[in-house]
Amino acid sequence: MAISVLALGFCSCAPADKPYSPPLLGVWWWDNRLGEEYLDFAAENGVTEIYCYYSSFSQKTTDFISAANARDIDVLWLAGKYEWVEDYPSLKSKMQEYIDFQNSSAYKFAGVHLDVEPHQHPQFDEMREELITKYVGMTFSLRSDFPDVRIEYDIPFWLDDEITVNGTTRPSHEFVIDNADRVTVMSYRDSADKILSCAEDELAYAKATGKPLNLSVETGENEDLVTFYEEGNAYMLSQLAVVRASLPDDFGIAIHHIKDWKALADK
Repeated sequence: MAISVLALGFCSCAPADKPYSPPLLGVWWWDNRLGEEYLDFAAENGVTEIYCYYSSFSQKTTDFISAANARDIDVLWLAGKYEWVEDYPSLKSKMQEYIDFQNSSAYKFAGVHLDVEPHQHPQFDEMREELITKYVGMTFSLRSDFPDVRIEYDIPFWLDDEITVNGTTRPSHEFVIDNADRVTVMSYRDSADKILSCAEDELAYAKATGKPLNLSVETGENEDLVTFYEEGNAYMLSQLAVVRASLPDDFGIAIHHIKDWKALADK
């Protein structure tokens, strides 16, 4: 089932003297072996940017970016290991590989999309405050070391723990939003009201500080509360249209992830 771009609030009725720029619709792309039918699906369904995972870069990376760009889709490098929270030098090394690729490739990523989740750490419950503080510290280090790189973060909607950094105590998501070019809140719920409610604090802070933000949904098999797997693609689109209508123009929507979303749409 193809998405209705109008269902997500897209409209081609821009003024004649102003090019139309559709609202952002992103999708995670964890498997870079997927065929071009997935790119076609993304293009047909209004996707404007892809977060594509690569553990290393090659001509295949360049070819994928080229193919996506030909469909008017930007590609951001998707990467993430919870270990980077405690091993910043490894992340810094990977960032340098990214910069080397950007400098050598004819087709380039539009930025970096980091899915670093400290709660995946096996001792997160015992080390919660320490790990979240280190995670926030990582975002400060990246902004300092790579000021010219567009860096985005995936954050869980519950990242509200108050931590102290440089003598300032604030909710942790505020530090991350400040250090990011954009954040994507993993607002994985199965209705518009729940999506907007669970990300209420992040939405308010992003609006107040003028930082763009994405809300996101899950399509794979999981607990019914967190995914649209049970409700189906058509219902998800109707709920995303409600979400879209409530967001500022520079905020976006992201769908996790391309393989599960296409399977849901094909049901």
